[in-house]
Amino acid sequence: MMRLTLVLPAIFFVSTAFAAALESRMTVSSSLSQDALWKAVGDFCGIPFWHPWIQKCTLSADAQRTITFVTGATAVEALEDWDSANRSYTYKTTSSPLPVMNSQTTVSVMPNDKGSTLTLTSTYEANGVSDDDAKKAVDRNIYRSLCFTSPVPCSSSQQSVLPADIIQIPLSPLPFTLEGYLRRPTGSGPFPAVVLLPGCDGSVRLTDLTWGAKISSWGYLTLTLDSFTPRGIKDSCLRKAPPELAYDAYQGLNFLIQQRIIDPKRAFLVGFGQGGSLTLSALERGGIEKEARNKFRAAAAFYPACRGADGILTVPALILVGEYDDWNPPEACRKMAKGEDDIGISRNKGKGAAIQLAVLPGAYSSFDMLVFQQPIEMAGHRVEFNRAATDQSSVTLRAFMSQ
Repeated sequence: MMRLTLVLPAIFFVSTAFAAALESRMTVSSSLSQDALWKAVGDFCGIPFWHPWIQKCTLSADAQRTITFVTGATAVEALEDWDSANRSYTYKTTSSPLPVMNSQTTVSVMPNDKGSTLTLTSTYEANGVSDDDAKKAVDRNIYRSLCFTSPVPCSSSQQSVLPADIIQIPLSPLPFTLEGYLRRPTGSGPFPAVVLLPGCDGSVRLTDLTWGAKISSWGYLTLTLDSFTPRGIKDSCLRKAPPELAYDAYQGLNFLIQQRIIDPKRAFLVGFGQGGSLTLSALERGGIEKEARNKFRAAAAFYPACRGADGILTVPALILVGEYDDWNPPEACRKMAKGEDDIGISRNKGKGAAIQLAVLPGAYSSFDMLVFQQPIEMAGHRVEFNRAATDQSSVTLRAFMSQ
């Protein structure tokens, strides 16, 4: 498996073929050691595991990777230099959705006195646009890749977030171990707890850095589960998650209770996108919940697929969805919350625990994901970050869990 690196100072990156090219460069620091950061980002074709904009990557025998974005666009990049000892590599982009040509990029990880430094340097020429527009497009792409999705913080708010503890949960008799990011609040405990279910394999780290860190600051212990990597599940952002992943919520809860660090009576489940749908599934009456020896007090689901869910839950639930979400429409969630029939499903009104619905004005799907500051179409649906909706959902979630 090829490992990727990100730092060669500009003075070491010289090419006469690119002497007149534009250059974009970004350096960010990490508390991880050089080896740990290299391990986190060093698979040349492993980018779909941490970048939700990328659906898949295929690597040819001649070290050329083809990246497919969630929009359907593709980029082809050929590895030109690999320096494992110095944790760096260089690749040339032969095709890209960006308005550039003759693009060459060097990625490197270097140690420093506080951990390590990740640097990405790209040289290129404008293609069909002005130099300023080309540079803005590349700078924006680098910032989005490194600051919103990778294992390194860029903003002051991100840098203030301490790294989570990475834990493993045996799933005997299954032949793999569940992984997760654990954050403890200050104090001695036992703590109220929140188990977080990310939407897909590309958003696990981002969910921990945003919601995991935020909820932990409220005084909750948080556990963000990665149900995808241990199972070898890739490209799951546009594919329906296997329904059996809902069992992982209880595996996470059981682990926390066994550690004697939480208050079992104040454990919550929160999911996002497909993780939100799995959250509803985990709490449906007569389903997985019936087999669980430990129970959640309540749950919250961000933009879940409400259409097709019976909505008969065993504990109170909060559903948060954008007003303009055309992927998981709020009307379907309104019908589920009220126990009304919907296409292909008959419901029994008045049965099950109460469902609180929060429709966030002006918001689309994935309104809480910083990586979508620039809106895109994904599988024919608009996804877009919305700061006001994110802040409102944070206030609503916190109030709901404090009831």
